[in-house]
Amino acid sequence: MKKSQPIISRLLLALMFTAGLSTAYASESHDEEIHEQEENGQNAHGHKHGEHENDHEEGTTISAYFIQASGIKSETAGPQTLIQTDTLFGVITPVQDQVFSLHASFPSMVNKVFVQVGDRVKEGQSLARLTNILTLQSYTLKSPSAGEVTSRSVNTGDRVDAEEILVISDLSKVWVDMSAFPENVERLKVGQRAKVYDLHDHEKSMGEISYIAPQMTGGHIARARAIIDNSAGHWRPGMHVKADIEIGNKPVALAVKVNALQNMENNTVVFERDGNNFTVRAIEVGEKDDQWVEIVSGLESGAEYVSENSFLLKADILKSGASHDH
Repeated sequence: MKKSQPIISRLLLALMFTAGLSTAYASESHDEEIHEQEENGQNAHGHKHGEHENDHEEGTTISAYFIQASGIKSETAGPQTLIQTDTLFGVITPVQDQVFSLHASFPSMVNKVFVQVGDRVKEGQSLARLTNILTLQSYTLKSPSAGEVTSRSVNTGDRVDAEEILVISDLSKVWVDMSAFPENVERLKVGQRAKVYDLHDHEKSMGEISYIAPQMTGGHIARARAIIDNSAGHWRPGMHVKADIEIGNKPVALAVKVNALQNMENNTVVFERDGNNFTVRAIEVGEKDDQWVEIVSGLESGAEYVSENSFLLKADILKSGASHDH
């Protein structure tokens, strides 16, 4: 919730930007400023639309105030290294040696169980009190680890022998058991980074491939495994997930941020910046990763382009075009 206020503020500025509400910021000399803008061919935002029309390029000019207020940011286009990934599907499971099954030490009567399924416990915490029916001596079962009670099989007054009484699971770290097809297995290696995310993209966690099965199953699938941190408790055993495995990288001569791309008139475009002037550049893209996209043509290396909030420029140019049509 801490980010909600700046996001709301940014959206309000965006609406003001595209709807022409900047006149709310006019000074007492508002009429004189409007007159001066009209003489200079500017609109109420301090924009000059159509100044690129002579060379048949779409664009706009925006005042420094609105560039800053709208959060428009730019970067220099240049070489980057793209991260190549394979996406695998999997399920969260407990780490095998972090699951503890507790049994009675002797044939016993259960005097009292102190915990319920779901309770968090500390290492050494008393879990149950029992009485050895052979010696009539009482003893206590204690937790071998910090964790959570994930199973309870007895109640007060029950007689137990060797059967399981309680299960304590330390879920501070969990496994991601993934299914890999033959084409995936060929590219997998122990130690590769894995970005795990739930099917709703609500949460992400980084881990590493720790195990690749030496054999395929009957369905021609191999098991691969990563281990991830679960100290916040989001990753629950049985949860279905996806994982992007970093299988390699590819250097490219020219790339821009993925967020810079917009679609205009069925073309993929970016906005090249020259001071307060912004020009539409139709581009051809190649490969991409989560952050960067390769530029094959349409933009020169070293060009400054809009990397954040480029949608505002698109909206402004389209709005200007619509007004000209009328």
